[in-house]
Amino acid sequence: MRVGERDGYGRYGMLDETSDGLLCHECGQRFTHLGLHVYRRHGMTAAAYRQEHGLGRRGLVVAVTREVIAANARDQITKKPAFLQRRDPARASAAGRSISPAGLEAIRSSNRARRGHARRGAVVVCAWCGVAFCPLTHAKRRRFCSRSHASKYARARR
Repeated sequence: MRVGERDGYGRYGMLDETSDGLLCHECGQRFTHLGLHVYRRHGMTAAAYRQEHGLGRRGLVVAVTREVIAANARDQITKKPAFLQRRDPARASAAGRSISPAGLEAIRSSNRARRGHARRGAVVVCAWCGVAFCPLTHAKRRRFCSRSHASKYARARR
């Protein structure tokens, strides 16, 4: 599916925000906190919803609500004495974006630990939508391209 094409009640890859809230691609209603609605009403995580509808990592909350959440977080962090004692803005600025040797080693060990999570090389066809996909090595019996398709399939069989 291409960005901007019709996708349920919305458009694929686009988040429709108005003064009433964010449009849910699944049911067409508007909400201030779309991720919470999708989890409660449609039984899917925010990440699964974003993936299914081609949305970015951020933005399932109305901008005004997102600003309130950020302001609350800023207010709370300044009330933590342990944080304020250890905080060193000059050191943080000097660090820039370079990764320390210890950080590089942590990344390497994490990559070594994840080596068993590669693609199997076998192509499986989703039992719900018919899309061909290649599951991970540890996903031996996977029959669906996403969790939402698995739950839709299960709901349809009830």
